[in-house]
Amino acid sequence: MESGIVSKDGLQIEDVLENDGVYPSVTSGKSMRPLFKTHRDMVILTKCAELPKKYDVVLYRYGDKYILHRIIGVDNEKSLFIIRGDNTFKKEYVPFDKILAKLTSFTRKGKHGSVDSRTFKIYSRVWNFIYPVRYCLNLMRRAARKFIRLFSKQNKEKS
Repeated sequence: MESGIVSKDGLQIEDVLENDGVYPSVTSGKSMRPLFKTHRDMVILTKCAELPKKYDVVLYRYGDKYILHRIIGVDNEKSLFIIRGDNTFKKEYVPFDKILAKLTSFTRKGKHGSVDSRTFKIYSRVWNFIYPVRYCLNLMRRAARKFIRLFSKQNKEKS
């Protein structure tokens, strides 16, 4: 459920960032919903001049996939960022040196946005703050789906 970035013209994203310093891309994946929707929204990623900070949305590579997720914490002792997609519930631990770029601006639903805007900063903090509630609601939703499947299966067996 990663939120991916599509590489452009067969070039590695790292090469484009190294040459141009900026990488525009359309998002793919569900892990950054509700902020970004697959193939609808555009992001502008910029090579990091300094270490990103908490609440920044960053791009890193995991195997052959590029992942765009939010920093939710920093472990300075181990030189790790604690990262999670806005629509995921599992923490990822990414070394400082594996961050390729950070989100600087975006187009969402046809409207331009900036990570420096007050609205984006409030969204980032509120979305992270309500994580425990979202996590509990997700657990309840998964349990309800499991119950419904089990109940449906038992009814089919009785028929």
